[in-house]
Amino acid sequence: MPNILAIETSFPAASIALQLGEAPVIQKDFESHRQQNQLLFPPLQQLLEQLPDNQSLDLIIVGTGPGSYSGSRISIAAAQGIATVHACPVVGQSSFLATDTWLQSQDSLVVGDARRGAFFATHIPAGKLPPEPQLHERPAFDAIVASCQSPIFTLDAQMSLTEDQSLIFESPTAEKHILAWRTLSPEDQSQQKLTPPSPTYLRAPFITKAKPGHPLLRGKVKGQ
Repeated sequence: MPNILAIETSFPAASIALQLGEAPVIQKDFESHRQQNQLLFPPLQQLLEQLPDNQSLDLIIVGTGPGSYSGSRISIAAAQGIATVHACPVVGQSSFLATDTWLQSQDSLVVGDARRGAFFATHIPAGKLPPEPQLHERPAFDAIVASCQSPIFTLDAQMSLTEDQSLIFESPTAEKHILAWRTLSPEDQSQQKLTPPSPTYLRAPFITKAKPGHPLLRGKVKGQ
């Protein structure tokens, strides 16, 4: 069995987990807010110190949200640095998979507030990788929820439904990422290994335009 390290810092309740072969998973939990670059490394070092001197990591899994973009990016950067030393792949895995609902191997609907008046609703087939989240305005979103016959869950503690349906709140963990990876088919595992890890964006990154009169617009940048 491979040695697997998993990191989930897309949410404030962050965690790092290590499984050495068939040994029980060791998980470190910590709060990850705006200081991920400081809070990540002490528990990460503690877990890496559990690795025997004659062994290396075979795989690193990073939770990609959707959640905190900066949390995911910092974890991906750290994972890629560690992977260079251990010569192992880094896999970006949707945080939807690191939940009890997904691990119960049943069709489900994951929902969330995408802000700015939009919501997402994504159907996940039992035991399969989720498609990209699709954004909807509230009326279309409510219609999708109303027609759903599967369990509905969310990673957003502030999320609520207008329909009279049960909503399950899930908190992804690094240990569940390892369990989810072991549950995936070899084809889905291969697909994830071939996909460069990156945060799950609900929208394209927003780029602020320079204000009128900015030096960039006046051609007054050095070297111009």
